[in-house]
Amino acid sequence: MNRSTKILCCIGAGMLFNGATQNVQAGKVHARGKYSVAQREVLDAVDALFVAMGRHDVAASRKLIIPGAGFMVINADGTSVMERDIDYLDSLAKHKEVFHERIWKPQVTVQGNIAQVWAAYDFHLDDKFSHCGIDSFSMVRSADGWRIASVSYTVQKQGCAP
Repeated sequence: MNRSTKILCCIGAGMLFNGATQNVQAGKVHARGKYSVAQREVLDAVDALFVAMGRHDVAASRKLIIPGAGFMVINADGTSVMERDIDYLDSLAKHKEVFHERIWKPQVTVQGNIAQVWAAYDFHLDDKFSHCGIDSFSMVRSADGWRIASVSYTVQKQGCAP
């Protein structure tokens, strides 16, 4: 799998948040009551990015990603690769595979206009398991709402059970 595909694999279409009471709307699943209003707003932005990626919608993705944002991939062998937002967007336009990513029990920290989302995930490419690991989103609130400043994630082939 090339680096661009790995970037796309991290930010898959559709994600699953665990919780006792679920609120399902527009393809999103949130644990109602578990998160504050501010935390849900941050998670909504992550959801929106996943939906845009699943649709290969470059324009919608561009609105959610701050220009110059970085995507850091940490491979199982310890090597890392940094890609730019434009690399991600170019790759998104080229790939047509079906992406499905699930994250569990996201930890969301919000302080003023910055936020962090940290969650275990697994990713499926064309309905087949590809990899798993940890997703880490750094978010910034602007006049346009919450946007992605950077994404870092690990890539493993095993050991990430939900």
